[in-house]
Order: sequence, then C-alpha cells, then structure tokens
Amino acid sequence: MRFPCLKFAAVALLLMAGISQAQQPAPVEMKHLMEDVGNWDAEIRIFGDPSGEPQISKGTETNFMLGDMWLISHFKGEMMGMKFEGSSQMSFDPASKKYTGTWVDSMSPYAMRIEGTWDEKTKTLTQIGTGKDESGNEMKMKMTSAHKADGSRLFTMYMLMPDGEEIRAMEIHYTRAK
Repeated sequence: MRFPCLKFAAVALLLMAGISQAQQPAPVEMKHLMEDVGNWDAEIRIFGDPSGEPQISKGTETNFMLGDMWLISHFKGEMMGMKFEGSSQMSFDPASKKYTGTWVDSMSPYAMRIEGTWDEKTKTLTQIGTGKDESGNEMKMKMTSAHKADGSRLFTMYMLMPDGEEIRAMEIHYTRAK
C-alpha cells in the first residue's frame, strides 16, 4: 500500500525548511525588535488641537517574540475616555530590507500595513502605516519609535495629509514596568 500524501508532506517540509532558512532576518536587524520584549508602562498624549494641551492617559504594553522572527505586541489603555486595545506583529523583511508588520485595534475594523527603516545613528525606527479611516478612505500615518539612552522609548504618530503636511496626532512614552 502506498502513501502518496506522506511523500508530498515530506517534500513540503523540506521546501518549507529551506524557505524558512533563506528568509530569516539577520540577527542585527532583529536585535532592535528584541529590545522591546517585556512589559512597559505607557503615558499617552493625544493632540486633538495642535495649539492646545494634549489629553493624557495611561496604558500598558506587553511584547514577546514569536520564535526569532516576529515581535508580537499587545497594548491596553484608555484613549479619549474609552478603553482601547491594540496588537501589532513586526519583523524584518530580508527581501525589501525593511521592517514590516500590521496593526489592529479595538477602535477600527481596518488593519494597518506598516513598513519602515531603522536609523542606527538616532536609534529610531521610522515607519509609514497605510490603512483606512472611519469612512473607509485610505489614510497614511508616519510613526517614529525613538529608543532613548535611559532605556525608554518615545513613539510619535503623525497624520500624513494629502499636501504632504505632517500633523502630530499622538505620543506614547514607554518605560519598563517595575
């Protein structure tokens, strides 16, 4: 009696192992993501009116690695007086030489695709997120995550307007939870 499905499965596993090894990110690129692993306290500042005071709230972020390939992040907090949760998945794409991922949250039915680069000199990850606004129209966001000498991180999100103007929408200051 023959088992052609076993032969197919063995070939598929060999192919997957070869693909997996070929596509693994270089350790230096993953190091930047691995530095974010752990539990973080977050101070959130929402800038509704650029000339006014920001709305301030608190949150937490928990990050872990999925194998050596993906940083998985889960955020919980409050934004604009409402409970808020979000999750991201981030890795380094060796083909494009960019950090890529997605973001989903409890305030939107749409996922955001994210792509960006690391600047070693400033210790900053700069990304562009493409998603949809509440009307379903495409929107773009610029996000920076600056790693500070004291071990904290400053995440800043800007709305990218059609005319190229960047409007600061939010900042989150992350410190390691004690």
